[in-house]
Amino acid sequence: MDVKTEQTRQVQFVIKTSKLCNLRCRYCYEYLELGDRQAMTLDQLDTMYRHIASYYSRLDFKTEIQFVWHGGEPLLHSPDYYWQTFDRQQEIFGELASSVTNVVQTNLTTLNQERLNLLTEGFDGVGVSIDLFGGLRTRQTGNDSVVTVLKNIDRLIQNKIKFGCITVLTKASLPYLQEIFSFYEKMNVHFRLLPLFDGAFDGQHQGFEITPAEVLPALCDLVDMWMASQTTISIQPISEHIATIIRHYSPEVATYFYDKAEWESIYLVNVNGDVFSYGDGYDPNFCHGNLFTTPLEQIALSPVHRQVISRAEERMMTACSSCKYFGSCSGYPMAEEAIMTHQVDLEGNLQCIVTKGILEHIEMRLIQAGVIDPLTGRINDLDVIQSQIDRLRETSSPQADDAALSRI
Repeated sequence: MDVKTEQTRQVQFVIKTSKLCNLRCRYCYEYLELGDRQAMTLDQLDTMYRHIASYYSRLDFKTEIQFVWHGGEPLLHSPDYYWQTFDRQQEIFGELASSVTNVVQTNLTTLNQERLNLLTEGFDGVGVSIDLFGGLRTRQTGNDSVVTVLKNIDRLIQNKIKFGCITVLTKASLPYLQEIFSFYEKMNVHFRLLPLFDGAFDGQHQGFEITPAEVLPALCDLVDMWMASQTTISIQPISEHIATIIRHYSPEVATYFYDKAEWESIYLVNVNGDVFSYGDGYDPNFCHGNLFTTPLEQIALSPVHRQVISRAEERMMTACSSCKYFGSCSGYPMAEEAIMTHQVDLEGNLQCIVTKGILEHIEMRLIQAGVIDPLTGRINDLDVIQSQIDRLRETSSPQADDAALSRI
């Protein structure tokens, strides 16, 4: 095998093993399929692995490949399902196996000793979906699942299983933002506050829908809470945006731009093997191909994939080209997230409402805190300020724009 000549790149495959779920979260974008028992077979996963391994083994740089096991509820599968496919995965990837990791996003309502062992020894990372307030993550009976999830979080802690959380921001949870932050701060657990996006059918979100104009002040408040505390937990997307402002005021740091044509960092694989980009998930007009039947190289070169790339580039050109932060911010939010979060003005024109607004707020707060000198346009290098910068950098990663697990 040729020596890898470039820095390591990352790619994530969000694997929808099945849509079957034991909850009926009222905002779920899979809602209409949550009773469907169709699942990926081990043989189909083998074929998918072969197509992925074949593609990345030909590249002249190292690639870290992460599988994000998703649903539905992925832990409804027997643990043996994962043990078998992980063994086959290692065999099929061969020399690349050391660069492959597996993480799971779970509602954590189905947890026994076998599944605890799987989370401890099988998966490389665990994400827990939990809404502490709002009562929208319910069982089929209509009862809230939060008490069960909190009890099972205690079991993760007792078993020393590291995990992060996702909490969805809706109009129902918006009044409890301070309580949400305080919960994670006391638990010392990293989390993502994920604004609600499109559901499975029209009117699904009636009564708890939330607009970008409401999301922005909520995230600004979260920035202020984080800066006023002594916590070192990472809060996404806040940590991503803090890292962007630090890059913006660090001239020695090279600019970087999201280039979908050069590198696709996130693929979504549906139960039937159909492949989508993150920003176009499940839209049949933008299916790149099928990983159960088609090599990834053909999928990456398909006409539909090229069309999707052009659409993403057009969104970036429209919203990012005149932005002062472009180059420090890669443009990823507009390329991949704008469709789902409806970032448009009252006239329907595409605008970067949330990301640009939160960057401006963070910039203002860091100037007020003395981290940024507004006269020199530089980050202060005084010792007393350096500890603040280190704290910000420790909880922020330049690669965070490509973190699928924290987004889906």
